[in-house]
Amino acid sequence: MDLNLEIITPNSVLYSSDVGLIQLPGINGRFTVLKNHAPIVSVLNNGTIRVIGKDGKESFFECEGGIFECNNNKAYVLIDSEKK
Repeated sequence: MDLNLEIITPNSVLYSSDVGLIQLPGINGRFTVLKNHAPIVSVLNNGTIRVIGKDGKESFFECEGGIFECNNNKAYVLIDSEKK
C-alpha cells in the first residue's frame, strides 16, 4: 500500500494523491513522513508543506497552521486556508 495524502481546506481538497514523501512545518520544527510511518497526529505551524509525488514531482503548499494525521499509510492535512 502506498502513502496516500489529502490536503483539505473547508472549501476544497487542494491535493489528493499517492506520494513518496511529505515534509511539514510542525510546531516543534519541520518533520518528514514516509510510507509506513508510525501513527502520528501533529499541530502544524505557519509554513510550507512539501510533497514529492510518486512520479518524483515536487509540490508546495503554504499553510497558516493546521492539523496533520497519518495512520496506516493514509495522511490528512487539515488547514483553515492556504496562503496566497
